[in-house]
Amino acid sequence: MELLTYQYKFFGPRAGMKLDDEVLDLTVLLNCRSSPISDIGALLRRFDAPVAAIQAALDSGAKQDTLPLCEVSLCPPILHPASLRDSSLFEAHSNGTSKSNGHTTPPIWYERPIYYENPNGLTGPEAVISRKAGSVTLDYEAELALVVGKSGRNVTAEHTLEHLFGVTVYNDWTDRAAGGQEVGFLGMHKSKDFAAGLGPWIVTMDEVMDRWNDGRLDLKVDVFVNGKQTTDSSTGTMYWTIPQLFEVITQDCTAVPGDVIGLGTVGGGCLAERGGTLPYLADGDTVEIRIERIGTLRQYVKR
Repeated sequence: MELLTYQYKFFGPRAGMKLDDEVLDLTVLLNCRSSPISDIGALLRRFDAPVAAIQAALDSGAKQDTLPLCEVSLCPPILHPASLRDSSLFEAHSNGTSKSNGHTTPPIWYERPIYYENPNGLTGPEAVISRKAGSVTLDYEAELALVVGKSGRNVTAEHTLEHLFGVTVYNDWTDRAAGGQEVGFLGMHKSKDFAAGLGPWIVTMDEVMDRWNDGRLDLKVDVFVNGKQTTDSSTGTMYWTIPQLFEVITQDCTAVPGDVIGLGTVGGGCLAERGGTLPYLADGDTVEIRIERIGTLRQYVKR
């Protein structure tokens, strides 16, 4: 299933499901008119088994309201996650960005998965991003993100999949100069607090499990700036596995339905890793991140 959050003219936001070139309203399908489902986060909090509930409603012939996909505005699938954790699982990206800032990957990176949190500033497909004041080093970071579907605390690696609902595309917009002034390459600082892109929809885990191998998802990742390809990579090269990351995240901490977890920038998934061969983003640029099996997150830099 491909689940999304949409607005139509002055209506919404509402949770929906992508069916080919149409959007199916989940509030109507699941008979929740008295308490509309505002986004996919609300869906996950309200239903213990949302995929099963949707499938049962479809199979029963429940009332369906649809709109053409081209006529709606897509929002971040989860409008206000209780937590948005972003991690760093890709060694090539860590080495590449640390080198560009005059640093080296610290030993702690190899001791356990590292992550940080910033639940604010989420933007959706077709959004216009404003750079930090005075910035001339705006960069994209192409990531695969997980969406939590079941609460868990102190979850062991072997039980991770029981808690994952789906995957989506994440752009961890970054100002490189601000990052270099603080803690080097790690990303836990003011270089990433101004914008984050999420969308266009969430693809449920059952749709990608054939690409799961030893705790890693292997999906092709491409990025285009103004139509020119600037990233040709995949998520299959992660150093740490998804279960290893989830075990660290939930150690003495509870993950809840609707939490978003970025897996870190894929190798070559940003401009900083290109050694100055490509310029940083300019006003008016269009950035498209495409991840196999999911879709394209397209956003723009404000003119």
